[in-house]
Amino acid sequence: MSELDEFKATYFDECSELLNELEEQFAAIEGGDRGADRLNAVFRAIHSIKGGGGAFGFADLVGFAHAYESLLDQVRDGRVALTNEVVALCIRANDIVADHIEAARSDSPLDAGYGQAEKERFESLCHGEGNGDDEGMEEFDIDFTPVRVDLEAVEDAEPVLETLADTDTFGEATIEEPSELKAWRVTFQPHRDLYARANDPLLLLRELSTLGEAKVTAHLGEVPALSGFDPFAVYCHWTIDLVSGTAGETEIREVFEFVEGDCDITVEPLDSQAEDAPSAPAAESTDSIEAFDQGFGDLLAEAELDPPKSLSLVEETQADEALSAEAQKAAPPQAPVASGVSEDSGRGAGMQSIRVDLDKVDRVVNMVGELVITQSMLTQQMDETLRARYTELVRGLEVLAQTTRGLQDSVMAIRAQPVKSVFSRMPRLVRELATKTGKKIRLETIGEQTEIDKTVIEQLSDPLTHMIRNSADHGIEQAEKRLAKGKSETGTIRLSAEQAGGNILIIVEDDGAGINRERVLNIAREKGIVAPEQQMSDEQIDQLIFAPGFSTAEAVSDISGRGVGMDVVLANIKKIGGSVHVRSWPGQGTRMTLRLPLTLAVLDVMLVRLGGSPYVVPLSSIVETMQCARIAFERTPTGGQVMQVRGDYVQVIDLAKRFDMPTDVAPESRFVVLCEAEGGVKVALVVDDIIGQQQVVIKSLEENFERVEGIAGGTILGDGNVALIVDVQGLRGNFTHQNAA
Repeated sequence: MSELDEFKATYFDECSELLNELEEQFAAIEGGDRGADRLNAVFRAIHSIKGGGGAFGFADLVGFAHAYESLLDQVRDGRVALTNEVVALCIRANDIVADHIEAARSDSPLDAGYGQAEKERFESLCHGEGNGDDEGMEEFDIDFTPVRVDLEAVEDAEPVLETLADTDTFGEATIEEPSELKAWRVTFQPHRDLYARANDPLLLLRELSTLGEAKVTAHLGEVPALSGFDPFAVYCHWTIDLVSGTAGETEIREVFEFVEGDCDITVEPLDSQAEDAPSAPAAESTDSIEAFDQGFGDLLAEAELDPPKSLSLVEETQADEALSAEAQKAAPPQAPVASGVSEDSGRGAGMQSIRVDLDKVDRVVNMVGELVITQSMLTQQMDETLRARYTELVRGLEVLAQTTRGLQDSVMAIRAQPVKSVFSRMPRLVRELATKTGKKIRLETIGEQTEIDKTVIEQLSDPLTHMIRNSADHGIEQAEKRLAKGKSETGTIRLSAEQAGGNILIIVEDDGAGINRERVLNIAREKGIVAPEQQMSDEQIDQLIFAPGFSTAEAVSDISGRGVGMDVVLANIKKIGGSVHVRSWPGQGTRMTLRLPLTLAVLDVMLVRLGGSPYVVPLSSIVETMQCARIAFERTPTGGQVMQVRGDYVQVIDLAKRFDMPTDVAPESRFVVLCEAEGGVKVALVVDDIIGQQQVVIKSLEENFERVEGIAGGTILGDGNVALIVDVQGLRGNFTHQNAA
């Protein structure tokens, strides 16, 4: 990969973070928070995307982003009202910007004129058309017939101009005298960080020259001899004398707004009549930059080096005409932090971050996993004789175990990210669904800062999209039906995340009509998903919505009806070792719970023995363990085995029978591991023996073999043996289905 390709990859990563920030900001704006901080954050994001796109020559992206930025600028200044229509237009524009970025990334141009309608709407709003500014204005029939004045025939034109300037009759031309020119001296001293963030001072000087006539002077007195030259140091600064009839100190400082903190800027007024005021700024501006190029070339010539090819300001401008004018003026964006956190997120001022490829982090995670295995192996080799003889070695192994655990936790924290990056995409989805269905729907999000493994987060977007679509289309009722039931006309979908032991619970809950179990069961029987004579519990009927090809929609639409969606949810969640549980209350609503592993790398487990082979049960699922000799087992009418625990009957699964493993252990000598499955439902697993607790590195079975029902994955133990990880929820669901059949 070339250096330019690396810069482009970094730019596209930054664009992804900026697009996520746009989603978050507009979600807050839609919620009623329309303060200046929100608008400034949106403006900065679009400006950064535009500036970087201009640096790489993405003309289509720059052209659209510039039109969008112009509208945002007028919204910030209050010249365009931030109405709901403007907010909807901006959200649509975010999608178009994302499409332009993706087109630039994949080098596949979009159709000609893509986004043109939105650009025209931007321009009309900026010119005051259709924004409500002219409401209540009376209409006048005004005659603007031009009058030709031959000033050469007038002996003295001044009285004519004075007469015209004093004319204030409505509908007649008024000539205003030009505003008074003001002179400013700007001192621009860049810091090292300005260059480190790929900012180009020449672009800033060009931007400044658009405000008026500028004379630029480069100060090179601090450049040392070549032997003492530091390529990363800053030896040059500039003084700019600017004459402008419109710009003041505020407008001048806005040019350097996006490099603020990376340079020293002073702006001082000059007497326009003073001797040092620029008399011919336009020519001197170009000459001064050429002089700087010549001076730098002379410096290199002294060191017997070839000077770089240099272009004057005019020549460079002509060479860059292929790009839009605003792309040339825009300063490249200041690189955002790698985590994509906005400025108002409360990060400490001294915190810094770097962007690292996920593959590199994965390699570190794998090495930590191997270290965990090695540490476990060394610990198992220490029998009582060695422990008594080599006390220092034992102490060293204990320190190694603690250090390994700390290292593992630190690496896992690097991979962990808040689920906010996924949750922030859902408000727009709900808004679009409400528009398409004609319903009034409100989305509530809770626990957005809950952290989860990045690999798990990447698999969450599609399942959550389908679940929220299901709640909006099948759950939430129309406003009139809700009012008839005594509910609020606006339905609520609640999206929440919380940590439960070694798992993360993602819950999608609505206050809609709930699942019509009778209709669901009838459709399942019609489609052959359920046998006609098969009897099912309410919970089993609710789970039928995840069956492939199942749908209760009466007509196919772009939202639902094809029988795909919820089965995708189940497949994707199982792929990452998670599970889905549905619970519905007819007439009140439905709750869908995703139980996901906190991380896909390391797991705390209980090691058990079954038929002479080791198995592991996730420690986060275990409630307690007990001996079979102290338990009275009973049989259900369907042949299943249950046990009573503190007044409740719990389903019993003999893992030896389930996995067809021969065992010679007496029944009374075996153990029961009481686990908790989805929805707080308990299940008892019968094993031959309990070995102990330890930490294991998860290995995927699907990548190396194939998916096995009731098994969540595998691991390598300290002695080199392979142990399978028991999937408690999968075992329970499969066992219940077999009994029901």
